[in-house]
Amino acid sequence: MDILKRYAIPYKGLSIGNHHFEFEVDDRFFDAFEGSEIHRGHASVSVELVKTERLLTLDFTIDGEAEVTCDRCLDEFMMPVHYAGTLQVRFSETEKESDGEVMWLSPNETELPLGQYIYESISLSLPYRKIHPEDAEGHSLCNPEMLSRFRIVSEEEFEQFVQQTAAEAATENAPAQDGDSPWSELETLKKKLEQEQQKK
Repeated sequence: MDILKRYAIPYKGLSIGNHHFEFEVDDRFFDAFEGSEIHRGHASVSVELVKTERLLTLDFTIDGEAEVTCDRCLDEFMMPVHYAGTLQVRFSETEKESDGEVMWLSPNETELPLGQYIYESISLSLPYRKIHPEDAEGHSLCNPEMLSRFRIVSEEEFEQFVQQTAAEAATENAPAQDGDSPWSELETLKKKLEQEQQKK
């Protein structure tokens, strides 16, 4: 049995008015999507459906966790997932392309497939940059062994670099002296960051 068939609503038999549905998402759900960036996960999906004579309106609330790869240390970790959104379902005899807000169905369809919409909603709820959170003391939960293999710039170091770059931009039109060009300052900053990294 196709796992995604579990995430469908037989709307034809529903009466006009409000209806409530609950779905549970697990690892098998994500395995159904080839090339998914989510490897494992679980979530509860709550759907409030309002049926009228011409359309269906569905309000989704999704809460759970999804396993993703950390962009900093490359370890996998569980990231919280929360999504709230509305989907309208309209009907047309001619084929029309659905988007994130409106789904088009043929009047001959008897079920409303929600698997793809649920998957895309979970994926879009994840931040673009996926990084381990910090512990109660403000320390990163990234894998220290993996971090040691890379040249990682801390937030403080990055801020220093931004300030240095801004200072260079403000003085770039001033006459440069020997050993005081923007390139030499960047080289000095680079060496300083490398020295600080070696001390850690």
